[in-house]
Amino acid sequence: MKIIVKEISKGLDDNNWFKEITNSLQGLDCKKYVEGLINFSQKKQKRKVAKLQNFILKILEEQFVDFQWQTEFKVSEKRDAIDIYGKRENDILIIELDKWRADQVAKKLISRTALLKENNIGFVSLCYAGTPSMNKSECLKYFQYGNIVLTELNNYYAGMIIE
Repeated sequence: MKIIVKEISKGLDDNNWFKEITNSLQGLDCKKYVEGLINFSQKKQKRKVAKLQNFILKILEEQFVDFQWQTEFKVSEKRDAIDIYGKRENDILIIELDKWRADQVAKKLISRTALLKENNIGFVSLCYAGTPSMNKSECLKYFQYGNIVLTELNNYYAGMIIE
């Protein structure tokens, strides 16, 4: 069970910071964090996803030392918190870990982008199976929409799935 890029901003140079980060995530083995996840209670799922979050954070901290990294970054006074947040000067990387639900992908993309619109944003929707009835194809469709929106705003987007 590895991270697979399903949608990404077009025309990125190989040395583009966002492309370098998404390339570092592509192919990461996440099996021990997500295998059998759909069979667990919500509480146990949350604990396993927190371990996945820390695993990804550690990789990013080791490979991209010019960014300041943190988890659960509060983007506003409301409950909005970014799962993994990286900042370097005016570049911001946002990674949201979610079950493959199109409504979650869309909601987080819009809210985080609106709250941080003054920055150069790289946004990653990283999704995993949550229940047997969740529609992965609908999620993939919203990855395409996310890419369109962020491209129009001169930002970067990647939709990734763990499968």
